[in-house]
Amino acid sequence: MATSIGIHSGALRPLRSALIAALVGLSLLLPAAQAATAPAKKSDIFGVWLSIATNSTNFDPRWANTPYLPAPEFTAWGAEQSRQQGRLGVELPTPGACQPVNASAFVGGLFPTQILQGHNQIVMLNEWVAVPRRIYMDGRGHPPAEDMLPTWQGHSIGHWEGDTLVVDTIGTNGRSRPINGYFANSVNATSASLKVPRLPASDQMHLIERFRVVDKGKVLEVTKQVIDPKTYKQPFSSTVYMERRPDVDMQEYYCDDNERTKDEGH
Repeated sequence: MATSIGIHSGALRPLRSALIAALVGLSLLLPAAQAATAPAKKSDIFGVWLSIATNSTNFDPRWANTPYLPAPEFTAWGAEQSRQQGRLGVELPTPGACQPVNASAFVGGLFPTQILQGHNQIVMLNEWVAVPRRIYMDGRGHPPAEDMLPTWQGHSIGHWEGDTLVVDTIGTNGRSRPINGYFANSVNATSASLKVPRLPASDQMHLIERFRVVDKGKVLEVTKQVIDPKTYKQPFSSTVYMERRPDVDMQEYYCDDNERTKDEGH
């Protein structure tokens, strides 16, 4: 006669109850675990942004731009470039007022900036700058040095770190205006205006920017780090804040250099 060696149903009952309880507990834990591992939502950085003025409805001491920290310290080459760019007069062939700004100064200032979502890239437009910035988001790296084509705004690649867009830029041509303003010969510079040293940038500049939205989507925070060993002894950073302006449309802007000052000798 065959003898059964199976587990009696009465003995199975506690085991079955324990298994059910474990499954129920696991199902309760899954949503929390998924929430903990889910990537942070990307910031909605797209739209038109304008620097926050003191008369803005969004003006708040929290959104005041920060100075460059640590204070930029020039190399010998950088100090000479700063001195030359700060001269009054016409003895130097400095760029005209219509040439593009440095990539680090592209976002911010008096004119609006529009950020657009493109195909595998983000495009930034500044109303008064003739050339756009293109940030490649398809996972590519920078071209090797021998294939790099230096440009006004350089080569930019980006990726998301949680809710923050991180943009890495190299390959600028070193011919743009200083990071903190015009060349002296491009505008009506005065002796007083030249007390603040011009901050040049070379073709070795490496710019790292971090974009994120704060204040419930109303304010764009942009932190910029400038690394330029040819011009500065150490990297420095600053943060600027801009307000979202859905009521503002980007306009056409045309600039033509005024050569009259050179003709008149001043």
